[in-house]
Amino acid sequence: MGIRSWWRSRKANAQIDWIADAVNSGRALMADATALETSGARQGIAGVAEVCDDHVHFKSNSDLKAGASGWRISRSEIAGVTGGDEPGELVITFRTPGRFRAIVVTPLVHADKWRSLTTG
Repeated sequence: MGIRSWWRSRKANAQIDWIADAVNSGRALMADATALETSGARQGIAGVAEVCDDHVHFKSNSDLKAGASGWRISRSEIAGVTGGDEPGELVITFRTPGRFRAIVVTPLVHADKWRSLTTG
């Protein structure tokens, strides 16, 4: 293994550890998600939603593979968080829809924190 491969592996492992600690402690939220486009397209876009640094980030599965930055909106733009159609689902809607009108998340941990996104 070359030095570059070793360093990338080391750096990736450190980032994974940091993310896992932040999610486990509730400092950051992360969940599988489906984004619903403002255009009204019936099919959602599968990906991952993250909440940290007072922003909601959504990265589609293709964004994750390509290392793209995804979509980001301020937490203050969240209009509400309601229950979804399936057990455990939560629907995050936005005051001023941009690219997406809503993001449906299925949190494995800290569902209470996802529900309270509009309250601070």
